[in-house]
Amino acid sequence: MKKYFLSLIALCAIASIATAQLISNPNLPTAGAQGMGGAYTAAARGSDAVMWNPSGLGMSHGTGGRFAYHQPYSASFLSHLSVSGFTSLPKKYGAVGLAIQNLSTRLGGETISGETEIAIAHGLLLQEDIHSALSVGYALKLISWSLGESVEGTSGSYDLGSATTVGIDVGATAKVWDRFFLASAFHNINHPQMGADLKRDLPRSMSAGVQYEPYFGVKTSFDIERRLDAGTIFKAGGDLQVVKPFHIRVGVMTNPNIFTAGFGLFYRDIVVDYAFLYHPVLSPSHSFSVGFDVPQSLGKLWKPGA
Repeated sequence: MKKYFLSLIALCAIASIATAQLISNPNLPTAGAQGMGGAYTAAARGSDAVMWNPSGLGMSHGTGGRFAYHQPYSASFLSHLSVSGFTSLPKKYGAVGLAIQNLSTRLGGETISGETEIAIAHGLLLQEDIHSALSVGYALKLISWSLGESVEGTSGSYDLGSATTVGIDVGATAKVWDRFFLASAFHNINHPQMGADLKRDLPRSMSAGVQYEPYFGVKTSFDIERRLDAGTIFKAGGDLQVVKPFHIRVGVMTNPNIFTAGFGLFYRDIVVDYAFLYHPVLSPSHSFSVGFDVPQSLGKLWKPGA
């Protein structure tokens, strides 16, 4: 009986922070994006672009990877892990990326809900000259959700089941006069559904963003995101290079009003990011990531003598 009530409490808590779930939030958080208030549609590059806007891969060069840990709203029963990476392709074939994410809800050492997403993305640079560029991209996502087992009763426990579906993201990014970047992204554009008898629509969203670099080392971003099953969200953020290896970030978003801050540390090829999110009602969130970025493609890194 006690375990039953604990399960109900945990499920109610999950419902109150549903935007942290993979099946409920098509824009999954990374530390760099969180620090800028999620205003990342035009800023996403490299491994982060796989989850935010796959067209950013078309403007990415070299090879990179990230491992991130996020505990939504400091909830001890929630843990969000993600691993992502990308590499440039030969000639003019753009770049490809891979991301694997998992959000687990645990109670008493048991997983009562597990969500996993595997995404494969490709970005292609269509046009580039001295002042402008245009890239497009897409991502194919395999999304699964498992509810684990029920509480034990007189007839024992039984599997609550699992479901799997496929989602598609598309995006475009344009560089205008060196310092302006315009971008748009559509998440779950294929209208995926989860479940068998009682189907649930996965949220679809459209986002548009602009990034402006007034000076070297200073980036400002602004996003408008429209979730078709919810409302409109406005996001704004900035990234300032204080000294060569150290960046600070600030941001804000609406619906609900959340303030963010963070930093990035770049030492040679190693990248360390941290973000802090202040929610007006729930506890703060913390996000960490560590990774690398190198200028060579994966093919050149594996080439003997490279």
